[in-house]
Amino acid sequence: MSAPRSYSAFGLQISSDLALPELAVAEQKGPPSISLQAADHTQWPPLDPSVHSTPALQLTPGEWRLALEGIGWFRACQGQKLEWQRWDDSVSDRDVRTFAVTSGLGAVAVQRGLLVLHGTAVERDGQAMLLLGHPATGKSTLAWCLLQRGWRLISSELTVVDGQGLVWPGIQQLKLWHDAAERLGLDWGQLPPVRRGLQRYALLPPAVACTERPLPLSCLYVLRRRKPQGPSADGADGQLQVSEPFSQQQMLLSLRNQAFHARVYRGMGLEAGLFVQAGALARRLPLRALQVPEGITAMADALEGADLLDPAALPSNQGACSDG
Repeated sequence: MSAPRSYSAFGLQISSDLALPELAVAEQKGPPSISLQAADHTQWPPLDPSVHSTPALQLTPGEWRLALEGIGWFRACQGQKLEWQRWDDSVSDRDVRTFAVTSGLGAVAVQRGLLVLHGTAVERDGQAMLLLGHPATGKSTLAWCLLQRGWRLISSELTVVDGQGLVWPGIQQLKLWHDAAERLGLDWGQLPPVRRGLQRYALLPPAVACTERPLPLSCLYVLRRRKPQGPSADGADGQLQVSEPFSQQQMLLSLRNQAFHARVYRGMGLEAGLFVQAGALARRLPLRALQVPEGITAMADALEGADLLDPAALPSNQGACSDG
């Protein structure tokens, strides 16, 4: 086993026995906040899982455990330790990292009392924008298009927003499906797959421009894909459109639904803290739905002349204000 390496994510220092190219390398300054290390899962203490657990995901206060057939076992403990064991020697480090750096690190951050949201954060001119959304809504694709226009990545997939409204650098990787990579003109044959058997590819620095300092959150969107309903008289099908700000109740519900994951918070007895943090964020700035055209080329074209940091300057769609 190689000597531990030091990384940073979400304002935390991480000591890892795995190389983690998805995270920023950090100079070690004192004891790490989190240790990520291999372990024998058969030696983990017995667990009395909560009712929110599943056969694969075991939860209790201070403990998160994930068992994935063909991949391995993962354990987050008390916000300080992330342990892993591969299923067998055929499982690559890349396959382990796919779950350790997202699900595992997200669970540790939740245990530490952080607000962890499913979303991708980017920045321009020192202002952060967070794109929330369910899988396959196009967060990574839109982020890549924005990076081609001078934006920089703060974190993808999981994003931490603190009580002062700062967005913390986290996962420095974009994942694109095969069709998106092709349509964006990327040489997908030269990109590493996210994991074996999956036609999804990883974009990492230096191909992805990143920032390594926390930045104030200026805009918050839930991403929606808009399917064309036929020719539009005003050409709106090809535009980005924003909703009116969500009501406080709608925003709280949406932030809960976009948290990592609501089940994880509940199963570890932390849902009350989630609502407090979501409420503080809801009082800080509004949440809007951002509708993007269906189709990767249409999405990229819609960015021409659009200032996403100024929602008032974008065409409005007052009917998009729900968290479906």
